[in-house]
Amino acid sequence: MRVLFTIFPTSAHLYPAIPLAWALQSAGHEVVLASPEGVVDPKVIPNITSAGLTAVSLGGKEELTASLAPLMAAAGPDRPTLALDPDDEHAWRTTRAVLAGMFHAYYPREAAEGGRRPVLDALVEFARDWRPDLVLWDPLAPTGAVAARACGAAHARLLFGMDNIGLIRSRTRQELADPSSELTEDPWMQWLGPVLERYGLDFTEETLVGQWTLDLTQSRMRNPLDLTYVPVRRVPYNGAAVLPRWLHSRPERPRAVLTLGVSRRLLAGRHSGFPMREFFDSVSGLDLELVATLNSEQLAAVGTLPDNVRAIEYVPLNQVLPTSSAIIHHGGGGTFAAAVAFQVPQLVVPLPMWDEMVTARYVARRGAGLTADPAAIDVADLHKDLVRLIEEPSFRLGARGLHEDMLAAPAPKDVVPVLERLTAEHRG
Repeated sequence: MRVLFTIFPTSAHLYPAIPLAWALQSAGHEVVLASPEGVVDPKVIPNITSAGLTAVSLGGKEELTASLAPLMAAAGPDRPTLALDPDDEHAWRTTRAVLAGMFHAYYPREAAEGGRRPVLDALVEFARDWRPDLVLWDPLAPTGAVAARACGAAHARLLFGMDNIGLIRSRTRQELADPSSELTEDPWMQWLGPVLERYGLDFTEETLVGQWTLDLTQSRMRNPLDLTYVPVRRVPYNGAAVLPRWLHSRPERPRAVLTLGVSRRLLAGRHSGFPMREFFDSVSGLDLELVATLNSEQLAAVGTLPDNVRAIEYVPLNQVLPTSSAIIHHGGGGTFAAAVAFQVPQLVVPLPMWDEMVTARYVARRGAGLTADPAAIDVADLHKDLVRLIEEPSFRLGARGLHEDMLAAPAPKDVVPVLERLTAEHRG
């Protein structure tokens, strides 16, 4: 069968899809990954091809740049965000509004009127020409559902993190059904209504949540929603690179990693709130090696580094974590998954962008690490927590528990027959 992936244009959304794309391709299926041009992350299309997969560029750079501008602004208490805490009874409405603004970028009327081809038109045109049997779409690229329906393909969401959109949709439907609610019209239809009408389609719930959902999150993290989920083991993929010589053998002393994640550095820049300079000074006397992923701007800001701090622009986590004793990170799904895969205790300083706060609490609850409040970071506490992660055996045991949960989910290759069956059932 032919399988089309639609990817939100950042590597943080591309990388979770690659192992499944490999599994489908290895089983003899034709696989294509389509994405708008990289805005936050211009390497998205090259990263698809470097992974040995076929890419299709959908353009749309100008429209997505305008849409993402608020999310790329300097951090602050009023900065719009896609972060969602399931325990917060009200914040989900704000997240819903931010999502609606993002989705508008895939088919802005002003683009069509100005003679530019919107991303959605490009995707539908390709889908009608290529005729996929199955479309697997990113929750932040719901254009995949529209394209699938336009060409008669089966379609499903491929989650990159927790199902925030499924949760928002569930609460929206409850609100619409509540006679005492002030919500009388479906807010999603402001964007979806004209788009579906353009392609001669009516609205169905599957347009927002798929015919089924491939879920890469750990089973104990999932929101209890009345949707069809197919669990898939998240196999960490962090890009391709030559293994540096200093990683050929195990270190002589404990190694810790500090990373903000590629997309988070691009989105949040130096406004992440993490006190780099002070933290490096605090660990300078410890008998450990700290590997910190810093871009040139961050490196210039921190100045001279202590002897036990190794700064590097980028190193795939699946290369450095096998020889590491701890990792400090901002709660991204890819970093969390890599730490779980290599049973590394985690110190999570969550930068709220999607589900980072939930991830941090989950790590701490499972005894696999610790969490720090990003709004009140104390360098002395970070220092103590890092020492605890390295010296106390209980955190290794907790990390092993997360690893066992990861192995309990079906590997990508084992999900391929399930996708073949579901595609045959749902294809138009």
